[in-house]
This record gives sequence, C-alpha cells and structure tokens, in this order.
Amino acid sequence: MQMGDRFSRSLALAKESIAVLRRTPSLMWFPVISGIVTLVLTISFFIPLYIITGGKDLEKVNPAVGYPVMALFYFVSYFIVIFFNAGLVSCAHDSLHGRDTSFGHGFQNAMRHLPAILGWTLIASTVGMILQMIAERSGIIGRIVVALLGAAWNIITYFVVPILVVEQGSPVAAVKKSGGMLKRTWGENLIGNGGIGFVLVFAALVPVLPMVIAFAVAPVAGLVLLAISILYWLALGIAGAAMQGVYQTALYVYAETGTTPSGFSPEYISGAFTVKEPGMLDKLRRR
Repeated sequence: MQMGDRFSRSLALAKESIAVLRRTPSLMWFPVISGIVTLVLTISFFIPLYIITGGKDLEKVNPAVGYPVMALFYFVSYFIVIFFNAGLVSCAHDSLHGRDTSFGHGFQNAMRHLPAILGWTLIASTVGMILQMIAERSGIIGRIVVALLGAAWNIITYFVVPILVVEQGSPVAAVKKSGGMLKRTWGENLIGNGGIGFVLVFAALVPVLPMVIAFAVAPVAGLVLLAISILYWLALGIAGAAMQGVYQTALYVYAETGTTPSGFSPEYISGAFTVKEPGMLDKLRRR
C-alpha cells in the first residue's frame, strides 16, 4: 500500500471514529482520567525515588529492592491504562450497537470485570517489563529483535481487552481467542496497516514548523506558540486515544460477527491488517 493510500485510509478511519465520539462524547473522559492518574502515579513514584537514590537506578543501588519496586510500578501503570481502556471499549461497543451509554456505565462495567482485568494486567506488565529489561541489556540488533517481538505480541493480544469486557473468560483464554480471531479473520503473518496512526502523526507535526519559524523570528512569539502547541498536543493525545479505542472496538465487532459496524467503511475495516510477504527463511522452510 502506497503512503498516500495509507494516509487517505487513516484520514477516513479518523473521521469515522470521530463520528462515534460526537455521538458519545463521554468516551473522551476515559483517556483524560487515565492520563491524569498516570501522571500523578509517575510523579509520586519517581520524585521520592530520585531523592532516595540520588538520581541513580534503584536496580543498581539495591537489586533486591529495585526489581520488585519497578515490577510494582509497571503493574500499577499498566492497570491504569488497561482499566480505563476497558471502560472506553465497553462504551464504544454499546455506541456501535446503537445503545445509550455513559462514562459511569463504562466504569461500572470495567469494575465488574476487575478480576480479569487484574489478571491481564499481570500478564501484560510482566511481558512489558521483561522485554524492556532485555532491550536495555542488548545491542542494536537485540533491540530490533525485542521491538519485533513486542509488535507481534501487541498484534496477537489486540482484542484481549474487548474480549474481557464484552465476553466472559480468563485472560489466558482471551489471549488465545484474540490470536485465533485475528488468524481467522485476516490470516497468518499479520502486520498492522497503521489504522488512524498516520493521520495522528501528521496532525502532531502541524505546529512544529510554525513554532520553529516563530522562535527564529521572535522568541517571545515562539514561547507563546509553544504553550499553545502543548495544549494542542494534549488535546490531540486525548482525542487520539479515544479514537483508537473506538477503532479497536469496531475491529473486534467485525472479527467477532463478520459484519462491519454502522458508520465504518467495510473496505477499511477488512483491510486493517495485511499479510506479510514470506521471507527467505519461510520460503526455504516450505520447500
């Protein structure tokens, strides 16, 4: 797929996701509150840690304490993101099926699935921490391999949260079903088609050139534009997270039912993933 085609596809998906957000504006509260809670957690964790260790890594100062503390931080930070994403997906699922919903409804539904969400948080945070530790101790080749493994893991587990909040079951069963849904719907050797990410990246770059020019011509104007840009990026991040949740839910509905949710284009939903061309090693194995 050409870059221009990917951008036009991304733009169309963004417009379709925004239409759902306009219909259910309460979805925007989930990334807002998730971001605030995550920021408070990070500040309350790292500032005391910095003071105690004098700016050194706790794992190096005292590994027996450092690794458990970092594991706890990973778990809590992952839980915040997963929990509020679960609420967002729950509301998006109702909205895509024409049902009235609200932030409170999504929050309550996430609470009803709290044990499963905690179980998935434990799995996801453990995998994330292990991959990060390997990457930090590897060279450039090792980091590339870890990045590829992380991307594959993210694709395989793409539907775990929708499965947990819409259906019943354990996190392990959700991981298995997520991989099975992807394989059944889109085939093997999947790679992402970018989703709405292309248009979000482009939108994030919009203020950069004017800001650089403003700093070169009038530094005060540059500072003002920088402040405006920061607010713009925050708003874009919130909207982008909400749109990603809506898009993820729409793909889940398509993979589960075989029908495209109302308001989304069938060709864009069915083309969410593409099949990677087999490499030389795969071709040799098939011979």
